Amino acid sequence: MQEIGKVVKTDGKRAIVKVDKKDECSKCGMCLFPKNATSIEFSVDNTLGATEGDTVLFESVSDGKLLGAILVFLVPLLIIGASALVAYLVIKSEIWTLFLSIIGIVVWFVVLSVIDKKLTNSKNFRRKIISIEKKSQAE
Repeated sequence: MQEIGKVVKTDGKRAIVKVDKKDECSKCGMCLFPKNATSIEFSVDNTLGATEGDTVLFESVSDGKLLGAILVFLVPLLIIGASALVAYLVIKSEIWTLFLSIIGIVVWFVVLSVIDKKLTNSKNFRRKIISIEKKSQAE
């Protein structure tokens, strides 16, 4: 997904880009706009050397949304199903099914936080500026 925004801050090889909410944003959900927000800020790779006030075109990885949905929703469901199956076949106690499911979900979300940090730092999942559309007036 490509989006146009304005650089509000730069910090070395990263920039903070502010994007105003459009009508399409309510349908997509990719940017995770808060309900009443009129704009959102993204941290992006600034390999082109954009400066504060520049209008830039940046790109987001679209595959991240699908991977995120799988990791956050599908895997926990599989963990609950597996723990229920194990508890039913081996232990044969409903309370242990609950305990195994909760333990499995807690462990998964700890693992998921580590995965999130690694993916956030991966070049394949970071947003990056692909062109500077309009230079700021300050130059």
